[in-house]
Amino acid sequence: MTKRKSTRADKKPQPKSSKTDQLKSLLRKPEGMTVEALSAKLGWQTHTTRAALTRLKQAGISLEKLDPADGARQSHYRIAGAKK
Repeated sequence: MTKRKSTRADKKPQPKSSKTDQLKSLLRKPEGMTVEALSAKLGWQTHTTRAALTRLKQAGISLEKLDPADGARQSHYRIAGAKK
C-alpha cells in the first residue's frame, strides 16, 4: 500500500464575506451609493436594500444621506465618517 498525502488538509477555506459585509464596504466609498446601485451590485431588490440600511442603523452604524448630485433624483448613502 502506498501512502498518499491528503490535499484536503492543505487547503484552508476562504472566509466568505456576508452580504452585510459587502454592503458595508460599498457604503464606505466617499461618494456613497444610491439604493438602486447597491441593489444592482448585491443582486437585491430595492426594498430589501432599504431594509438592510435600516438594520445597519438599528445596529448602531451611523449613515449619512447625501443630496442628489446635479439634477439626479436619487440620494446617495454612505457610512458617516467615510473619507471625503
